Amino acid sequence: MNKALLVVLVFVAVVFLFGGALFLIGASVAADYAVGGVMLAVALVLLVVVWRLQAKSPTVVQQTFNVQMSGSGKMEQNRMGCRSCGAPLEEKDIKVVQGGLMVTCPYCKAVYALEEAPKW
Repeated sequence: MNKALLVVLVFVAVVFLFGGALFLIGASVAADYAVGGVMLAVALVLLVVVWRLQAKSPTVVQQTFNVQMSGSGKMEQNRMGCRSCGAPLEEKDIKVVQGGLMVTCPYCKAVYALEEAPKW
C-alpha cells in the first residue's frame, strides 16, 4: 500500500477524532452528541483500516552473501581402530544401546562407548 495514502488516512482519522471529542465536550443538544459520536466512529473505522492495511503489506529484506569455500573437496574414509589394542573395527562391531553407540572389539573383547570428536 502506498505510504502517502496511509499518512493521509491517519491524518483524517486524527482530525475526526479531535473534532468528535470537541463536539462531545461542547455539546448542548442531542444533535451535537450525534455529530460527535459519528465523528469518533469514523475516526475509529479509519484507524482500523490503516492498521489492517499496514499489517498486510509485506516487509522486503534483501541480503548479500559472499561465501568462500576452501579445501580440496575430496572425502576420505577413516578407519576406526580399537582404543585398547588398535585393531581395525567394522560396522558389525558397533551397536546402538539406549541411544548411544557401543563398540565391542572382536580381538581383545573391549567394550566402550563410541564418542565422535568435535568437528571444529
